[in-house]
Amino acid sequence: MSDLKSRTNATHSLRVILQGMEADESNDANIVHLAHLVDWLRMGLITPELDVQSRFRILLDVLAEEPELRQQVAAFVEQFLGSLKYLYTFAELGILNDETFGQALSNRIFQRMLPATVEDKTVQESLNLVFPRKNDHEWLSEIPAPFWTELLSYLGISEPTVPLWRKVRMEAIDSMEILSVRIAGLGVDSEFVQSLGALDRESSPFVEQLLELRAVMENARQRIVDNLELDDMAQHLDVLLDQCKQQIKRAYSQARNQGISVGLSLRLIRLEQSIKRLHVLMMLSGLLPVNNRAELAIDFFYTLTREENRKHSIVDLWRSTTGKVAQRITEYASRTGEKYATETASEYWSMAKAAAGAGVVIAFLSLIKAGISALNLPPLWEAVGFSLNYGLGFVFIHILSYTIATKQPAMTAARLASALDGYKGKLSSQDKIETLIVQVARTQFIAILGNVVLAFLTATAVALALGYIMAGPVIGDAKAAKMMAELNPIASGAIPHAAIAGVCLYLSGVIAGYYDNLCLYYRIPSRLRKVTWLRSLLGVQRVNQLADYVADNLGALASNFFFGCMLGSIGFLGLIVGLPLDIRHITFSTANLAYALHSQGYDLPLQEVVLASIGVVVIGLVNLAVSFSLAFKTALRARGIYTIGGWGLARRLIVRFVRRPQDFFIPPPDQALQGPSEPTEKSVQTDELK
Repeated sequence: MSDLKSRTNATHSLRVILQGMEADESNDANIVHLAHLVDWLRMGLITPELDVQSRFRILLDVLAEEPELRQQVAAFVEQFLGSLKYLYTFAELGILNDETFGQALSNRIFQRMLPATVEDKTVQESLNLVFPRKNDHEWLSEIPAPFWTELLSYLGISEPTVPLWRKVRMEAIDSMEILSVRIAGLGVDSEFVQSLGALDRESSPFVEQLLELRAVMENARQRIVDNLELDDMAQHLDVLLDQCKQQIKRAYSQARNQGISVGLSLRLIRLEQSIKRLHVLMMLSGLLPVNNRAELAIDFFYTLTREENRKHSIVDLWRSTTGKVAQRITEYASRTGEKYATETASEYWSMAKAAAGAGVVIAFLSLIKAGISALNLPPLWEAVGFSLNYGLGFVFIHILSYTIATKQPAMTAARLASALDGYKGKLSSQDKIETLIVQVARTQFIAILGNVVLAFLTATAVALALGYIMAGPVIGDAKAAKMMAELNPIASGAIPHAAIAGVCLYLSGVIAGYYDNLCLYYRIPSRLRKVTWLRSLLGVQRVNQLADYVADNLGALASNFFFGCMLGSIGFLGLIVGLPLDIRHITFSTANLAYALHSQGYDLPLQEVVLASIGVVVIGLVNLAVSFSLAFKTALRARGIYTIGGWGLARRLIVRFVRRPQDFFIPPPDQALQGPSEPTEKSVQTDELK
């Protein structure tokens, strides 16, 4: 009974709205009535018994049952649609403007605070007034296409010969010319041409498509005026646009070896969007064949509504404009991450040695930091001292080919993502990632073990040696007590501070990929070889060696130095903003524990020592979890993968751990880690012979 009452009330409200829709020869149709109709449909989001689709069905039923009301509404809609301007909405809405990322970001922020005025009676303005909410496109797209087709039929505007559609098609043709000119201009941009190679300057499909479109347009306009079909006149133009797409793919492919700038990424995205929009308009206007033009028109309407709803979205801007750069960066980071996924016993023990070496160095860096802290410098200079200690120390560790375990997740996350095959935003196979996760887990285990054990042993040895020489502890009692308190996972901010360090670790991985990308894009090694004064100072051979080293290590060097600067300056940043910001790093915390224990004469309550040791473990887990999750998410998004089937993958890993737990900690002797294997060429040939 309540459902029937709700339907009756909804039908009555609808009739009141529809009766207000009247065409007025002296004035334009009032858009307020359409806004009221959309509000009525939107009520379906909060009334489950009459959802949006049910309400749309009521609209169709009312129009079918009441011919006079249907004719009135049809006249209103035809007058309203006929008064709109379609040109620049078709050519610009949803396509990046010709601006830098910074300009686009500042414009969106400004427009969110103070929306820009739009030219009166444009489609974009009408969409903004009728569908003002940012999620309107979501419920709108849930309405089935046949419902829209039926509505257009009732309104008498379903046939392309209707005068209204002649106007729309004519403006679509004009929009195509704007898009074509834009494509031609972007296609001959010097940076884009350089990314393709010098040979592509002689002949460009980007210019040829503009000439072809203009040859087609005059005849197309005349046929529209004469109310004739366009007879798929743009077949050759479509071929040229396909060639343009191939050139864009080639530019992206070249970027793997040459690098890519944000500016070039923006131009490529704008090219792709313009070509896609031009192709849609060609099909809608009749210049290209299409299976169902009505459904395509409805889908285009959804697209325009979505773009209008999201035009101020900073998240969408970030994803669209930085996606390609992010992919390049994560690819370079993944190359570094390859060494963090050991497959053989020899690689495993090499990693153990590298981690042990880093643990030794970090024990000294921790002591130096304590010394800088004891100087009681002004906060700014203390932060500078901490940053240089960390930054130069991490660079020194890299030069010695040692490994900091906590830097692995940011690199291995990119390595894992680079091995994944995405299909429609999902992971198509979990075999590779299972094997890689096992390899990474094993490598991470030995790296952390090497860092922590050697850092503790080295710090203990240094403390004992210096304590003997100095006839006293190397760390004061107050400093030692503070170190122990900072390791308490309950009474201190160890966990949030460890999470901050995890963010810094993630950013260091991004920095590594970013500088490797810049190294390729700006050809820094080649530039170094041409520096005259450097050649005179070092000689040609050494300059070449330096250039080769920079080519292989610039990203890692920059990553280590800036990572150290971040760790050293977080506390100062917290002081400036008045927040208790700091960092906790597992290896430094381990060394601090060793120095604090020595300073206290190893005479501390067992409970305090155990709690501090647990704190070290928790700090390490938080370091790794935060940096890995951020890096892995970034790498997946850059490859268009939004779901990896987490529960299914977790079950596979649990089963693997129960059956072969040793695989997660030690490698099988002198062979790759066991996992889902791929058939070799020899085995395939043998199977074929059988």
